Amino acid sequence: MVGLGLPLLASPRVAQANDFADCTSSLVGNGLEAKAAASACSRALHPTQVGDCVAQLSGLEVKPEELLAVCSQDRRPAELASCVTTIYDQVEVPSLSGLLDHCRRSVLPQRYADCVVGTVAAAQITTTESMALCIAAGDRPADLAPTFIFAQ
Repeated sequence: MVGLGLPLLASPRVAQANDFADCTSSLVGNGLEAKAAASACSRALHPTQVGDCVAQLSGLEVKPEELLAVCSQDRRPAELASCVTTIYDQVEVPSLSGLLDHCRRSVLPQRYADCVVGTVAAAQITTTESMALCIAAGDRPADLAPTFIFAQ
């Protein structure tokens, strides 16, 4: 209805036509076939982030198809790319595929990267051990009063 005087609610930015073109061009420029690139970009909520993620990781010795699979499956492709590059640049990484998978599985990729880098340095453990410990970490409630437990 017109004239209700209701303010327009701001909606989150959604992809626009040129975002899909930018994404597709970026993926093709990084070695992916045009159809695969177009398909991945057409399914992405934020296609430029998917293209940027693949572009940022393209210097790694990983097939572009694997990078696309990882970047397009993550809800935060920009953070995923940051996670991978942070860990890769700061500690010795035995397996790029394992690193990509761990950063993809993490709910908070940048926090995960900080955990891996920090624990490797401070505890002097291997990157593999640190990646396993940090992926298992989670938010656990602390200092809860036991009053929420019902008496029987």
